[in-house]
Amino acid sequence: MNQTLKFLKQAVDGRLIKVFGSCAVAFAISALPLTTFAANDIVLGLLDDMSSVAAETGQDALHAMQIAIDAVNSRGGIKGHAVRLVSYDGKQDPQLTSTLLTRFAEEDTGLALIGGNPAVPTAAAIRTANELKLPYFSLSAASDVFTNPSTPYHFRFGPANSQDAIAVTNFIAERGFKRVAIINNSLPYGLDGGGAVSRALKAKGLEVVAHETYDTNATDLSPQVLKIKAATPEVVVIWPYPADGGRVLRTLAQYKVDAFRVVARIALYETMRKIAAETGDGALVTNTVDVTRPDVQAFFKTFAARWGEKPPTMYIAMAYDAAMVAIEVAGQPEVLAAIDKNDIPGARAAFKDAVERIGKFKGLQGRASASYQFGPQQHQGPPDKDWFVWMEIKDTKIINADLSRVNPKR
Repeated sequence: MNQTLKFLKQAVDGRLIKVFGSCAVAFAISALPLTTFAANDIVLGLLDDMSSVAAETGQDALHAMQIAIDAVNSRGGIKGHAVRLVSYDGKQDPQLTSTLLTRFAEEDTGLALIGGNPAVPTAAAIRTANELKLPYFSLSAASDVFTNPSTPYHFRFGPANSQDAIAVTNFIAERGFKRVAIINNSLPYGLDGGGAVSRALKAKGLEVVAHETYDTNATDLSPQVLKIKAATPEVVVIWPYPADGGRVLRTLAQYKVDAFRVVARIALYETMRKIAAETGDGALVTNTVDVTRPDVQAFFKTFAARWGEKPPTMYIAMAYDAAMVAIEVAGQPEVLAAIDKNDIPGARAAFKDAVERIGKFKGLQGRASASYQFGPQQHQGPPDKDWFVWMEIKDTKIINADLSRVNPKR
């Protein structure tokens, strides 16, 4: 096993779990300020990359959380308690992430923390959150080991790599493709995702004709792309990070690889699409935001009015969903009782137990038929079915995919 993947697994292994009925998460999107609150604020946090390679997701998550928190504060807070948001930039640094998480727990006396898009710092955050018994909602960091097995204080709002892989494989099989190539980077996200899609394809009886891995900083990807071209795939599945993903698409176009391209969720990053430029056109992308849903349309209209127009990506939706769940759970009587006694450890334990009792609830992610679900042995919120939608790249934008054109050319 790759050493980085071992680190991720060691960071989350070896912990037990403990464990409310079901609740619906309502989406309040007004943001009027209010000035009078009880003395004991409810402190929620965001810890994510704000300035490094994944800064786009961290900034989007912060803005989504601010909408949710400003909305509840505009209505008087949670039973008179203001909700205060503290944010930290963990960059891509696991040691810095652990230090900032500890500061949030000990100095800010935070109730619960949200964040976690890059995998390596998320692994460190999961380990430290469990040690400090601080509820932690991670976002898009997709390594399967993060929630398999579950750990006591960590809950995930983004799909795992294996869930992306199942969605990609089912789509490829349903469209009638037989020959698939995979190319992924050598970071945990790429290795975990590339491995997951390879296993899923083979389980469906589809042929993996080539599987190439490259270093994220490599500027010349021709050796890997030429091997893929020689294997004559009908589909190329790409599991990259933003900058290297753009280079993969450009190199595939340079060597005229005649195959449909499916890119994991990273193509939702504007950075990747801009690097790919016109060579990204037509590439298919997995997303979890169904823009045909009226509640989704309403939320992204509100987001655009406040923060500017953004494509409807999972990075925004899952952070908003996580904030809404945190607000809902923070209002449970046992959590508030502990906060009123200034018993922060007790409030965190009650918060964790309430999340495990929450059952099914609707969020902005997933199709209309799908719901999140947490439970005593279920800390992976998204389900396997009806969670993904398909988009495509056009003129560096992402639009709803035209799937009528996606068929084998044989």
